Amino acid sequence: MKSVLGVDVGGTKVAVGPVDRTGRQLARPLIESSQAVGTAAFIGGLEATLRKAMADFSKFEPEAVGLACAGTVDGAEGLVYSSPNLPLKEVPLAGILQRALGIPVVLENDANAAVLGEAVAGAAAGLRHVVMLTLGTGVGGGLFLNGRLYRGASGGAGELGHVIVQADGLPCRCGNNGCLEMYASGMALGRFAEVRAGDERTDPTGALSRLRKQGRLTGREVSRLAREGDTGALGVVQELAGWLGIGLVNITHVFDPEMIVVGGGVGELGELLIGPARAFVQEHAMPPARDRVRVAPAKLGNKAGLVGGGLAAWEAFG
Repeated sequence: MKSVLGVDVGGTKVAVGPVDRTGRQLARPLIESSQAVGTAAFIGGLEATLRKAMADFSKFEPEAVGLACAGTVDGAEGLVYSSPNLPLKEVPLAGILQRALGIPVVLENDANAAVLGEAVAGAAAGLRHVVMLTLGTGVGGGLFLNGRLYRGASGGAGELGHVIVQADGLPCRCGNNGCLEMYASGMALGRFAEVRAGDERTDPTGALSRLRKQGRLTGREVSRLAREGDTGALGVVQELAGWLGIGLVNITHVFDPEMIVVGGGVGELGELLIGPARAFVQEHAMPPARDRVRVAPAKLGNKAGLVGGGLAAWEAFG
């Protein structure tokens, strides 16, 4: 096999590129819009994008496709049970595309693909026990244990955003209360800022208050302020880091990993967020796991899904 096509299937765009068996991208990816109304139109657009990619990257001789797709998936069956941002519900996506394209297609959850990418070609390259948290609008997770992806009995392992960190806490969209997603996501960052805005003790510069008046008090804007050194925004990040630390302690105790990789848009805060969360782990986790685990920022960034999807194809067909 010369190469595979790694595919990151998102709610607004699809990124496709050739990947070798080490996780190296062989060319700049093709990026196309994925916005479509209805399942048939979405699949038709995805098929067209993959056909274009096969032609554009023909010199790399792609012989399989690895799809990283957000949502609940059964990789063994190639089935998307549901997806939060895509018009896919109980759709045998891999089989449909495989028949259309005439080459093997493997389907993987996007968080699983991300941890696979980071474990093979990213921050945790060479390690055998890696857990990944992706902090974005929600919180996702992926498990790479004993040198392989761990998917669980039904493919649903790694839902770390729905570990409960606050009994009877805030209601989560999953139907439970107190999930980590409600306290360590971009959504949570904006909510924490809303509470602090306008109070001279927690918003001394008034920057959070000004954003609120402008209708721009979002996790992205709070992150920007924190990187600029605003005291109020840094306090918001510190609050979120405490909740993240609770999640990291739980992960450390359950999985005893060599590394926990933190990615996603909120994870791009880097040491502003990860530093205090790491300190929480050192203070509250038990040895010997506490003394071994490293908490590190993701390295692949927005390439993780594409690279991990490609690596999943290599794992299945290479």
